Amino acid sequence: MKYLEEIKKLLDEEHSKTQKNKILEYVGDDPEKMKALMSFFLDRKWHWRYNQRAAWPVGYLGRKFPKLINPYFDSMISMMDNPSHDAVLRNILRILEDIVIPESYEGMIYDRCFLFLNDPNFSIAIRVFSMTVLFKISEKYPDLQEELEASIRMHMPYGSAGFKSRGRKYLKAINKMKKDRTN
Repeated sequence: MKYLEEIKKLLDEEHSKTQKNKILEYVGDDPEKMKALMSFFLDRKWHWRYNQRAAWPVGYLGRKFPKLINPYFDSMISMMDNPSHDAVLRNILRILEDIVIPESYEGMIYDRCFLFLNDPNFSIAIRVFSMTVLFKISEKYPDLQEELEASIRMHMPYGSAGFKSRGRKYLKAINKMKKDRTN
């Protein structure tokens, strides 16, 4: 595959913000380079360390150039069930925070994110990104907000500062939407 060796060299160098930025600059909005990067992100033939190191740049590229992610959407959603590394799941969720989720995936993604939010064994980042995805879907389907509100409230006392901050933000927004619906 074209660009595979170049991407591999970049991933081998180090795992840092500087290196992530080098990869972002190298790949840009080039679909062929993205294909090579996505191979390292999604394909289990690579050592999990490659999946992890590709995750950070993929998360940022997916937010900046959502069309680059479209060909890999099914694979990414499937990967949510059994990621090779937390970084893979975290960056899939990072992308889902910012893109328009196709309607046919909303239920499946909502269910998975609800499980992640309510499982304290997942990292704070995974749980907080899941909260954002859940809120985003619940804006379209307000009947889901009661369940989301209850879950956020249940975990707030034990959450990190980041969890509590995001939770307060969404509880406030949910309450405002409730008031708007009753007026």
